[in-house]
Amino acid sequence: MQTLLSTPFKAVLFDMDNTLFDFVEAMKRGCNAAVESIGDGTGDELLSYYLRWKYHFEDHTNLQDFMMAHNRFSVERYFEAVSAFDEAKMKGLKPYSGIEDVLSGLKSSGYHLGIVTDAFTYAADSRLDYLGLKKYFDIFVGYDTTGYKKPHYAPFECALDMLGVAPYEAAYVGDSIRRDIEPVKSIGMTPVYAKYGDRNFFDHPSMPCPSKVLIADTPGDILRLLKP
Repeated sequence: MQTLLSTPFKAVLFDMDNTLFDFVEAMKRGCNAAVESIGDGTGDELLSYYLRWKYHFEDHTNLQDFMMAHNRFSVERYFEAVSAFDEAKMKGLKPYSGIEDVLSGLKSSGYHLGIVTDAFTYAADSRLDYLGLKKYFDIFVGYDTTGYKKPHYAPFECALDMLGVAPYEAAYVGDSIRRDIEPVKSIGMTPVYAKYGDRNFFDHPSMPCPSKVLIADTPGDILRLLKP
């Protein structure tokens, strides 16, 4: 087990989806509910439309394209399918085991906590509020906060500015080596790779973890690595 003998950190920033909870599984549930509403296709086929990255990952234009490809589109059917998708997706959210203990433990140790996500801030607010995790975070940086998606440096730098901390005073926990770990390492933050949540094989092959990166095989490892 890796350890930090002393921690100069003032803040810990987190990715959200697949770091705090399995969002791919929630999306699968949404897709299954939508195709049941539509009456054609499969959940895996619909998920492949969202994974094209033609639009934003959560943009329901993907659902519209799917319905049109199956000759099932109408305005009424579309809104029914969207409603079924969103309800099932939200109900499918569940924090990883031990995540709330990690957040409460870091918070009680005096860290400022923040979220840096490619989701829109309203979506982040909604998901974290639903899961009872919103109370732990001091700031939220979503795609609409800066207009940039990770791995661009802007979202990370924005979060540091909002908290008033330097890169070396912050750790960052994320599940994507390409979009989380590599950029925060480059700007001088301490990266913690949430290996337990890496579902990024859905959009690109898994990448090797860079050197000098803390690795969390389980959510509980985050607290052991970062708690003073």
